[in-house]
Amino acid sequence: MFDWNDVRFFLALQRTGKLLGAARQLGTTHATVARHIAGLERVLGRPLFIQQTDGYALTAAGRELLPLAEALENTASQMLDCGGQDHAEVSGVVRLGAPEGLGGLFLARHMPALMAKYPGLEIDLVAVPRFVSIISREVDIAISLERPQANLVVTRKLTDYRLGLYATPAYLAAHPPIREREDLNGHAILAYVDDLLFTRELMYHHGLCRNPRMPLRSTSVVAQREAALADGGIAVLPYYMACDEPRLRQLLPELRIVRSYWISARSNIRRTLRYRVVWDYVVELCQRMQWLLLHQPTQQNESIDAR
Repeated sequence: MFDWNDVRFFLALQRTGKLLGAARQLGTTHATVARHIAGLERVLGRPLFIQQTDGYALTAAGRELLPLAEALENTASQMLDCGGQDHAEVSGVVRLGAPEGLGGLFLARHMPALMAKYPGLEIDLVAVPRFVSIISREVDIAISLERPQANLVVTRKLTDYRLGLYATPAYLAAHPPIREREDLNGHAILAYVDDLLFTRELMYHHGLCRNPRMPLRSTSVVAQREAALADGGIAVLPYYMACDEPRLRQLLPELRIVRSYWISARSNIRRTLRYRVVWDYVVELCQRMQWLLLHQPTQQNESIDAR
C-alpha cells in the first residue's frame, strides 16, 4: 500500500542527494531514509534513484514522479495554511539562490533573524558567481541580475543597487591621483573575465575610461574585493560590500553605476507557505534596506552605461 509519508523522504533525498543529508533534514537516520525509498520503489515497481560517486540522482521514473511529489507537498502545505499555522509550523527546507555578493555578504547576515522567527524553517543559501535555475530545480527561489524570460515563472523586480569604485589608501598613495574618470587610465582595474560572464549586466569595467588596464580578472566579486584589500588595484563593488570595510576608500563618488536584482520562482511555488514566507521576507528586507543597497551621494550624479 502506498505510504504518503514516503513522499517526504523522496523529496528530501532528491534535494540533498545523500542519505545522510536527507536524514539530517528529516531528523531521522539514513537507514530510515533508505527504507522509505525502497518502500516507495517497491510500490511503484520502478527504481527512482541511481547511486553515483557524488550522491543519488533521479532515474527517468524519479524525474516523472518529482512534479507529482512536489504537488502533494504543496497541497499539504496549503491544508496546514488554511488551518491557521503558527510560526512553529512553518517548516521545511527552502533553497534560495543569489549572486555571490548579495547572497554571501548581504542575505547571509539577515537569514538568522528569519530562522529565529520560524524555528522549523531551514535555508539552503546558494551564493555562487553564476546563474542558478529554478526551472531545472537547482533552487526554489532565485535572485538574478536579469529578468528571467522562462514560462511558468513568477518574477518581480526586487531592488536596484548601486556600485562604486574602491581602493585602499596604500594603493592610492603609490599611484597617480584620481580626480576624474580619465585619470583611471593606467590604473589597475580589478575586473571580471569577459568570456566567462554569466550576464551582460556585469560588463561595466570597459566603460570606466578609454583605456582600462585589467591585470587581474576574476569570475568572483568577492575575489575582486580581496585583491583590492591587498592593495592590488581598483575594484567596482556594490556599496553594501564595501561600506563597512574601513580599509577601502571610495573613488569618484559622483559616478553612478546602478544595476537591478530580480526575484523569481516557479509559478506554483508561491502556494506553499514556507516558500511564500521566504519570498516575502527577502522582498521586505530589500525594501527596508534601500539606504544600504542604493547609497546616494551628495554630489551631482553622472551615469555610466557600459552595457
